[in-house]
Amino acid sequence: MHDSFVERAKSSHIMCPTPALPPSRRSTPRPSFGRVSVGVHGRVMVSRAEGPFDAALMAAVKRAIALAGKRLPADRRFGDLIEIHGSLVMDADALTQLRQSTEAFTSRGLVAISTVFVVQPGIPGIERLPALLDIWRASRPVRRAESFDAAWALVNADLTAAGLPTQPPPLRA
Repeated sequence: MHDSFVERAKSSHIMCPTPALPPSRRSTPRPSFGRVSVGVHGRVMVSRAEGPFDAALMAAVKRAIALAGKRLPADRRFGDLIEIHGSLVMDADALTQLRQSTEAFTSRGLVAISTVFVVQPGIPGIERLPALLDIWRASRPVRRAESFDAAWALVNADLTAAGLPTQPPPLRA
C-alpha cells in the first residue's frame, strides 16, 4: 500500500510538472552572506553577527529581534550587546534595512539603555563601523569593546547606572 502511494505521488508529480526557472535565475550563483543569532540573557539582549550582510539577512535580524524582545523583562529596560565576527561588509541596501529596523523598534519603545559592540580591529569592512554605530547612537549611548568580557563589563556598568541589577555573563562555548 505504501509503495502504491509513493508511485501515485511520483506520477502526479510527473503529470503536473512545475515550470522551470528562467535560465538567468538558475545560472546566477547566490552570494554567501553571514548569519545572526539573537537571544536574551536576563536583562541583556545578546546578538552574535557574522558578516558579510545583505538586506535579506537584515530583514531576518529584524524578525529575530522582535521575537527576542518578547522575552525581555516586563519593564522593557535592558542592555544590548552585539558581537560582530568575520566581516562588517554590508551593502547599501543592508545598511538602509538596518536603519529602518532600528527606527521601527525605537518608535515602538524597544530601546536598550545602551548598546555595546564587540568588534575586533582589522576585520574586513571595519571602515563601516562608524556608520553602523551612528544608527544606534541616534536612540541610545553606544560603546565599543574589543573582547566579550570587556563588553559585558560595560553592559553591567550601564545597567548599574540605570539602577538595574547586573547580570552574570552567559556560558560561552
